[in-house]
Amino acid sequence: MADDLPIIPNSGDSAAADQRRDAFARLFAKYDRWLFSYLVTLLANPAHAEEVFQEVCVTVWRMSDQFDLGTDFVKWVSVIAHNQVRKFRRESKRGGFQLSDVTCEKLAADAARGADLFDFRRDALRQCLGKLQANDRQLVQQCYGDAESSFKTIAEKLGRPVNTVYKALNRIRRSLHQCIDRRLSAEGVI
Repeated sequence: MADDLPIIPNSGDSAAADQRRDAFARLFAKYDRWLFSYLVTLLANPAHAEEVFQEVCVTVWRMSDQFDLGTDFVKWVSVIAHNQVRKFRRESKRGGFQLSDVTCEKLAADAARGADLFDFRRDALRQCLGKLQANDRQLVQQCYGDAESSFKTIAEKLGRPVNTVYKALNRIRRSLHQCIDRRLSAEGVI
């Protein structure tokens, strides 16, 4: 999965270096939650994942100039993360449950493929949202666009019972889910 970022050459030019750093930062921000989930998958422990996540972040930023913008960031960062997991597992003499190396390898490969699926699903969601009727799209935006608003507040604004708003959102979510599945199936993703 090549990322949709301009290819900015590594050069001594300060403006180009700033542009490259900014592009890398945006790319890292796009996948940081996925990276943490990937580590939880590999380590089966959120506390251990947090510890390794910090080391991965330091390593990724230290090596950022070695990454070629426009290439597959997920693949690049997953190799770094996987190496940090191996290092953690070697150095960790913690008791309790640990995944075997073979299982860890399989999970790592599956989790890396999952990032691609997440991107495909997000793109399909964007397209499916665009196909909704205007009033349904507005309801979704009102309910999910503002973390401060509750169903009750939105229902009051619309002059509708809360139960009606809840049922409408369930219908819209079902419709979006079906639309996403159709798109991914048509593209051969699932």
